[in-house]
Amino acid sequence: MSERGTLRKVAERVQRAQLGVSAFALCVLMMVTVCDVFLRYVFVKPIRGSYDMVECMLLVFVFNGMPAAFFMRRNIVIDVIDSFVGARATAVLIGVADLLSVVCLGLLMWAMLTPARQAFGYGDIKLELGLPIYVLWVVALVSMCGTLLSALAALVSKPASAASGHSA
Repeated sequence: MSERGTLRKVAERVQRAQLGVSAFALCVLMMVTVCDVFLRYVFVKPIRGSYDMVECMLLVFVFNGMPAAFFMRRNIVIDVIDSFVGARATAVLIGVADLLSVVCLGLLMWAMLTPARQAFGYGDIKLELGLPIYVLWVVALVSMCGTLLSALAALVSKPASAASGHSA
């Protein structure tokens, strides 16, 4: 198997695992919200820490859901030019978009490092849960590594056809 094929297989496994984590986080987020609202209005006993829990699960949901979009090239695309140019030019545009995705994700990860280090250094914690904020930064950065891996796999894969939107 070629290096491209190996990268694609690894990225596929990583993005599927992250998609599972994302789905689990979404379920927890919804259940905590529903239970909190129910207990708040029926028994006047809200769930302590529900706000922090929902906030944390939203972070897990979003950052672990992104790799699937990049891996399958399902991010938002404005394809006005595609109808005016040929298939070869469209493939070049898709490659450029994939490259820009990798560069932008790399820059975003780099920009996330300073606030993550600051959160660790300051020792900030979530008020209700007592969870250190740097843990959330670690989750976000690890998840971004999976997103970057998925974007790299899309970059080295054959470009998607303009008609199907799937990689060949």
